[in-house]
Amino acid sequence: MKPPRVVAVIQARMGSTRLPGKVLKPIAGKPLLWHIVHRLQKSRLIQAIVVATSTNPRDDAIVEFGRDNDVLVVRGPEEDVLARFARAAEITDADIIVRVSSDAPFLDAEFIDHLVDALIEQQGDYVLLEENAETAHEGVDPFTRRGLDKLMMDAAHDPVAREHVTGYFKLHPDFVRIARAKPFPRLARAAGRLTIDTPDDLAFVEAVHARLEAKAGEASLGDLLLLLEREPSLRDLNGHVRQKEIAPQGGLALIRCDGGGAYGFGHVKRMIALARALRDSEGIGVEFAVNGGEEALTPILQAGFAATLVPSPRWNLGSVVADPDIFILDCRDGPTRCEVERFAARVPVTAVIDDGSERRLAADLAYYPPVPQVEDLDWTGSHCSVRTGWEWTLLGLAHASPRPRAVSARPTLLVTMGGSDPYGFTLKAAHALTALEPLFRARFVIGPGFAHKEQVAKAIVGLKSNFETIEGADGLATEYAACDLALASFGVTAYELAAYGVPALYLCATDDHARSASAFEHAGLGLSLGLGGRVCDRTIADAVLSLLSDGRRRRDMRAAGLMTVDGNGAARIARDLAAALSARRAGAKAMANWR
Repeated sequence: MKPPRVVAVIQARMGSTRLPGKVLKPIAGKPLLWHIVHRLQKSRLIQAIVVATSTNPRDDAIVEFGRDNDVLVVRGPEEDVLARFARAAEITDADIIVRVSSDAPFLDAEFIDHLVDALIEQQGDYVLLEENAETAHEGVDPFTRRGLDKLMMDAAHDPVAREHVTGYFKLHPDFVRIARAKPFPRLARAAGRLTIDTPDDLAFVEAVHARLEAKAGEASLGDLLLLLEREPSLRDLNGHVRQKEIAPQGGLALIRCDGGGAYGFGHVKRMIALARALRDSEGIGVEFAVNGGEEALTPILQAGFAATLVPSPRWNLGSVVADPDIFILDCRDGPTRCEVERFAARVPVTAVIDDGSERRLAADLAYYPPVPQVEDLDWTGSHCSVRTGWEWTLLGLAHASPRPRAVSARPTLLVTMGGSDPYGFTLKAAHALTALEPLFRARFVIGPGFAHKEQVAKAIVGLKSNFETIEGADGLATEYAACDLALASFGVTAYELAAYGVPALYLCATDDHARSASAFEHAGLGLSLGLGGRVCDRTIADAVLSLLSDGRRRRDMRAAGLMTVDGNGAARIARDLAAALSARRAGAKAMANWR
């Protein structure tokens, strides 16, 4: 009897929602897709390897990879993976298809052969390990051409079958005959996440190769498991990332925010935090549309998200990305209510962050800290669900549990006026503080968007011997943990300082900021000095000296901050948005079934 023809079909595309272009991201100097192909070539049963990608022009890069590496590539509909598999099976005349994820770099050829052997011996159509058998291996699913044909005939309408193919067998175990493979002793243990879906996953895999001193293709899954037993702390690199479920929640969010130049970096920082929570915990990819300066794109791109600079605040958002699942606005200058309504009509969930404009009335969800302005908002005629409270506070950095402050004879004052300081508060503060004796350290943050930042930094350190500058910092968590008091421009930084338990004095750029700062004063988190453009140097110096001299009051502010802002706002909002999307999809499905 002629043995069945076994073909590995790698599903790959450049448009991953959580890590765009991941299939060609380098690992140990070779593209991820190269690692997949290299390991599959070691199988004794696989007779052909084919990459199934989409007809989207951005996947031309995958076709070029196939051409350069002598790997067959077939193309089909981007949103119908099942159709791509059917085409690949037809072209290669496959009897058994091994579905291979393009995000699992530690494939083990012997394990794959073990599964295929069980499938053939038991004459099944899909193979799983025996009940309760553990394995560290992931990313492969052998099944028969007969099983594929049944999917095409009876389940091609199902979104799970179209997107996940073999996932349909797992959700419907009676659909085809299931073969059961015995445990594979060498890999019979749990290992956590070994797939690549996010930049943190990529960093983990790179770290593993470095620790194993392995060249591309040499790091075996067995070696990795032994390494993780010796150094479980490596898991911290991506242990927070949640695996996408078979049920097709997923989706894509579009974030429209302001950043750079006169806008500063507060909106960008907190939207990156929300984007990470959506991507890593909810399996929802994110793209950014930014109004402002080119410099605002840098931290977004470094965080692993696609970003476009829009040519004007009112630019047509529909041309940025076609029909996202979630639309989030965090902007001062942006589209009107009517424009948001038109765009939101095509989007299941629309949300606004800290938005006092009329466009909030077109949103499904709105999130606010408990500042006085929120109480004045009129929601007449809107269907929006409003979330107000300190728990919905968005921070611009990952929250860590602050350690107890060490007592120092020479306290540290942190001066931070935002990423661009458009009002020149940093130099103003420096000049004001020259009136005080140098019994404390003053550390001035020079943000990436500062105009003439070299000259500003030079001027500051020349003013006083206890003045220092912080330049090029990726984040300020370390500075927050080490300072005794902060002098800050009111904005996103004020929330971060509270979450880290840092007593603070605020300089406000606008009357609106001053009003918001009053809520912080009322909660005992800090003190507002009023509008920065009007406050005199003596007032600033006296306020700093007073708080530096009052340890008890600073301890009370620290305790109030830690109790009030828990730092989990990004995760909380991401969960809320994902739940709203799930409910909207369920409603749409029920309506379709009713019709």
